[in-house]
Amino acid sequence: FRRIYFTYDYKISDNWSARFRLEMNSLGDFKTSDTLKSYVKDAYLSYKKEKTNFILGISPSPTWEFIESIWGYRSVEKTPLDLYKMGDSRDFGLAVKGSFGKDGLFGYHIMVGNGEGAKSEFNKEKKYMGAFQFNFTKSLSLELYTDYAQGSNQKNYYTYQGFLAWKSKKARIGIQYSQQTREQGAGKQDLKFDVYSIFGILNLSDKVSLLARYDGVDDPLPWGSTVSYVPFNNSAPFNLILLGLDFRPIKNVSFIPNMMYVSYKDVNGKSLDNDIQLKLTFYYS
Repeated sequence: FRRIYFTYDYKISDNWSARFRLEMNSLGDFKTSDTLKSYVKDAYLSYKKEKTNFILGISPSPTWEFIESIWGYRSVEKTPLDLYKMGDSRDFGLAVKGSFGKDGLFGYHIMVGNGEGAKSEFNKEKKYMGAFQFNFTKSLSLELYTDYAQGSNQKNYYTYQGFLAWKSKKARIGIQYSQQTREQGAGKQDLKFDVYSIFGILNLSDKVSLLARYDGVDDPLPWGSTVSYVPFNNSAPFNLILLGLDFRPIKNVSFIPNMMYVSYKDVNGKSLDNDIQLKLTFYYS
């Protein structure tokens, strides 16, 4: 099991609600034999007044919440910044989200968090995140995102991201560009990472969907070999192609045969072996 959720939602009143969620994961390093470990994924109190929602506790961050809702296949693979360890899906802090304008033309999700994801706070630094949506029609949306994370020894980092989404009952398409800069401090040159992604989902019927995705990572990821299930070479930029077929025999049950192909760019004139994974993912809710 790559991921198991256990979620409890409670409505306190018309305006107040709470969520508690546990997540359990396998390690995904193909080396360690261990039992599934659980941790607190969500633990927050929510107050909603008309179109504004205030959230306090461990809650979803704005970094890729909207992108993930359009992609819809985290069971197969994470969205780019999540997969490449360039952000966190959760953080502990205070968030406000909502919409305004005719038919929810503008949306926003702003958060101030510890910057440690679901882990305990251990320093005084904070992370500031903001996502802003422009819903041109019910089908077409644009989201702009930025964050700034304070770090010790002036090793801060900041991210810029744009995401264009189109969706209908028949298909969904997403186009993403992200850039992250990580300061190195002490006169060292900052590290910059550029990520491009495009994906599409085509619903062939009520029970069958096709999914395809391409990611381009223009810079080597120094921590790439630590990515669970998909360890990347630390020294080379790469392209990733993902193809899959989602078969749903009944509602909320999916069997998804899929393929992931990673091709590395040459480094100092030397070519690197490419990676290929063939998987059968099953998902149920």
